[in-house]
Amino acid sequence: MAKSALTFAVISLLLLHLSFTLVSGLTEIVKTWCIAKPSSSDEILQFNTDYSCDHANCGPSKIGGPCFNPNALIHHASYGMSAYYQSTARQAIDCNFKNTALIALTDPSSQTCHYPGGETNIDLSETGKWCVAKPTTEKDMLQAIIDFACSHVDCSSTKPGGGCLSPTTAVNHASVAMNLYYQAFGDCDFKGTGVIVMSNPGYDNCKYPYVPHGI
Repeated sequence: MAKSALTFAVISLLLLHLSFTLVSGLTEIVKTWCIAKPSSSDEILQFNTDYSCDHANCGPSKIGGPCFNPNALIHHASYGMSAYYQSTARQAIDCNFKNTALIALTDPSSQTCHYPGGETNIDLSETGKWCVAKPTTEKDMLQAIIDFACSHVDCSSTKPGGGCLSPTTAVNHASVAMNLYYQAFGDCDFKGTGVIVMSNPGYDNCKYPYVPHGI
């Protein structure tokens, strides 16, 4: 009887270890940030800025701060959203903002502006990867990215009649083009202006394709 009980205990421990190994094999500790969707309207961006900065430190993105420039709503909103996300211990629900936010897997910081980030335990089995423009990217660079990417991939979705035409902003069209290029060639650098996200940037009729590959 004692031998049977011991055998049962050993088997239970082995099964528990196997279960833990399988689960832990699906997760990885990585740094994450929170940024605004490139398709977000100015109204949404302003609301997200106001809300996040009421609950987190947005001092660096104010006038005179190292993150004030470029003086663009998507940048200021993204900085505030990332600061808020970090302040809540990087819970996924705190980088949602009514489905207008993206969890970033690569650093959205620029040379002059450091976005707060921190480690998160990610379930890799649930994670897709898309490429969008950094919120700090200047308009002339965004246009150069559009020209380059669209010379290699089909960007018809951002043209009249396409599902990604609206909003007709450089950051939206550049992000669509960057993701198409990234999915085709696996490169989301674009001279340091691309950021890989694990949240689908798609919206309404604008579908962002996803092809599984590494960061």
